[in-house]
This record gives sequence, C-alpha cells and structure tokens, in this order.
Amino acid sequence: MTANGHSGSGGREVSLFITPADALLIIDMQVDFMPGGTLGVAGADGIVPLINRLGELPFGLIAATQDWHPAAHVSFDMQGGPWPVHCVAGTKGAELAPDLAQAHIGVVLRKGMHPDTDSYSAFEDNARASRTGLDGLLRGRGIKRVFVVGVALDYCVAATARDAVRAGFATVVLTDACRGVAESVAAMEAALVSEGIETTRAVDVLALMDRGLTPRKIASVLESLLARKSYVQAIAGKALEMDNSHYRPRSSILSDALMELAVMDAGPEFELDRDAIRAIIDRIRSV
Repeated sequence: MTANGHSGSGGREVSLFITPADALLIIDMQVDFMPGGTLGVAGADGIVPLINRLGELPFGLIAATQDWHPAAHVSFDMQGGPWPVHCVAGTKGAELAPDLAQAHIGVVLRKGMHPDTDSYSAFEDNARASRTGLDGLLRGRGIKRVFVVGVALDYCVAATARDAVRAGFATVVLTDACRGVAESVAAMEAALVSEGIETTRAVDVLALMDRGLTPRKIASVLESLLARKSYVQAIAGKALEMDNSHYRPRSSILSDALMELAVMDAGPEFELDRDAIRAIIDRIRSV
C-alpha cells in the first residue's frame, strides 16, 4: 500500500478509502460452508472477524448472500450434481455463520432457490435466467464500486465479482477476507485481474481507515446521512459508533461534538432542524 492510500494488483493502483459510494458484498458466510459444515471451506471461520471489522466502515450498503436450496437441488450429488447437500432452505446449515455480525448488513439476498438451476453469483443464476435485483439496488443507493468477500473465492466470490464488472461497477476482491475450495489465491488473483477485477487486502483497507478517519472525513460521512429520510436517527447512531469504536477521536472537542449528535432527540422538532445538525457537522470539520 502506498502512503496516499492506494494498493492493488497487476501494477494498478486502487484507492482504499471507503465512502458511501462503495458497497460491501458478503458472499455465502453460512453454517454449511464453515469448517464442520456439510460443504465446509477450510479456514472460512477465520475470516469472520475480518469481515466484521469491514462491516464497521462507512459503506453505502452492506449486502450478504445465502444459498437457499430446495431439498432436491440440481447441485446436490444425490441429484447428479458436484456438491454434497448443503444450505437447504430453512435448515440450520443455511443460516448465516453465528459469529458474523449482522447489525450493519442492510439486505440479505437468497439464491439457488430454483430446483433445476444453480446460482453462484449474487447478481443472477448460472443460466442467466433469473436476477436477484442487486444491480438495481446498488444503483439506487448511488453505489459506484463494490468490495467482495466471503466464500468460496474460486466459485461464488469470483462469479459475483465477474457479474459486478459486467454490470458496470468498479470491483475489488479482498483476498485475505476470502477462502477458496480448490484454486490457490495466487491463481485466482491472476485470473480475476485478467478479467478487469482488482484485488487487494482487507487489512490494508482497515489500516488506512483506522488512521484516515480525519475530522473532515467524519464530517463528510455524517453529512451524507442528511439525505436520508430518518437522518437524525442515522446521524445519532453513526456518531455514537464513531465515538465508541476503534476510530475513537483523540480530540475532546471532536468527541464532544459527536456525543452532542449521538444524544440528539429524534422527535419531530429535531427532524426539521437540519441547520442545527449542519452547524455541529461544520464544527467537526473545523477541528
């Protein structure tokens, strides 16, 4: 990673600053894909803490996917498919991994629900016959770039990244927050880069954001929340999170301003008082 916050594969530079124009796609972090599950991916449980930390960053949207198969799905070996029975709809194995923090996940997309068609990508099934609506959701939120994590790197993560590029989104796979089934990380990185997909490391993103959340950036994140319908609640929650998280401000003036937002009454009189909120945000920006 360079000093100005860029890192990337194939000799190209990728900005690692996360903004509300970025989305995090968490792919298939489900019980059956964890070690000990019916289709366990080695080391998948080890990336949960890293994904949880990514979930604390100011992404404009965080979406998770679930395989959600009927009992006689075409992908199952008993039906002549390549995989053991896994992630059957409504079973414990189909649930998201219990240690995966879900508070920041805005939407969960279920896939692979048609008995005769498998679905690796978060965007559409393998036959390209049925779409999840993810591309429209991302555009509706003003998302320009997606970061992809989860399992398996050489199947559902890669398929999602390819479809994200096809849909017109800048796409980055965070390889240290993924685990694969068969292909090595190096081989997958080379394949993805050749298809116009960037790769970098989640730890570099987190390191940059840990030291990069300046008062100016804090103000920009809070300001972006003013566009939301329930902006007071959104700003109050984000301010409290920033004051209590590993981004904890070193300045007492900044911390006091964040706490002023965090305890703000969410009643109708404050719902209309954008000027008061903006004045506090301007104070933060000037610290």
